[in-house]
Amino acid sequence: MLTAIMVDGPFFIRRIRQIFPASVHYDAKLMADLVWRLSAAHLFERNQPKRHLFRIFFYDTPVFQHKVVLPISKQSIDLSKSREGVFRAAFQKQLQKKRKLAVKLGEPRDIENWKLTEDALADLLGKRITVNDLADEDFTPDIAPRGLELRMGVDLATLAYKKHVQQVVLLTGDGAFSSAAELLRHEGIDVVLDPMWQNIPEELFTYIDGLRSTCPPAERAADFLARINSDGTDSEELQGT
Repeated sequence: MLTAIMVDGPFFIRRIRQIFPASVHYDAKLMADLVWRLSAAHLFERNQPKRHLFRIFFYDTPVFQHKVVLPISKQSIDLSKSREGVFRAAFQKQLQKKRKLAVKLGEPRDIENWKLTEDALADLLGKRITVNDLADEDFTPDIAPRGLELRMGVDLATLAYKKHVQQVVLLTGDGAFSSAAELLRHEGIDVVLDPMWQNIPEELFTYIDGLRSTCPPAERAADFLARINSDGTDSEELQGT
């Protein structure tokens, strides 16, 4: 069985940062390895025949190139030199080195708003800090990429009509894929959703054939990292699948 795996990049990064410890959050090589490992894990399932990888499609935002005014200090900075900008550039370069993995980027857009980082929001809700304690580093640009859903939809339709694969795995928690997933199922393709342990609306089950998360839950993330760091298996060795 040939399997295509489609990864919603912004969703993947957000969930990894919610699940894994802070040491992972800006490690471009490790994050890219996790993309490959967690995707490739879908090729192996107990009591099921082994699947073969058609390709991993990773959909992401373009590297930030904007100059913006920070929300607290009001200083002007070049986002390409920010921590997130440097990480995203290095991360995409690491992904491009992976075998059978295609990086597809949305269209850049202007920054109009800022949003709290996951850590800052958790500290606020936990009353460990107040609004007066917030600093520039507690915010991230609210850049919702344009064109990602369209690119994913076109690729899904192509896979369906050209019969390239027998299975598609979607790593996302968004229901925007539902119409394309319905098309795949009508064409006889098995559709598996991997929401990375995020809860999904009940109605999404009508558009998929299976639900499976290959990343560890938060309470086992540290053990998972220790295991992949000590097992002596580089992700490149897994890429013969």
